[in-house]
Amino acid sequence: MSEVRTTMTPPVYLSFPPKPPAPAEECDLCAALVKQRTEAEGKGDFSTAVDCNIELRNHPHRRAIDRKSV
Repeated sequence: MSEVRTTMTPPVYLSFPPKPPAPAEECDLCAALVKQRTEAEGKGDFSTAVDCNIELRNHPHRRAIDRKSV
């Protein structure tokens, strides 16, 4: 005979969402993404806000700075 389980699984613990990425100074693209993210959050469009955060995180500031110093 199989044993019937009558209890729930343990609770899932979620962390707080990460802080949104900060834009680089004097970067027009970063400024536009921050503006778009703010507008999306105001409309409740969190999918677009997350997309903006991903773009900000992947924006190649460090690589551009490294190329200028060579």
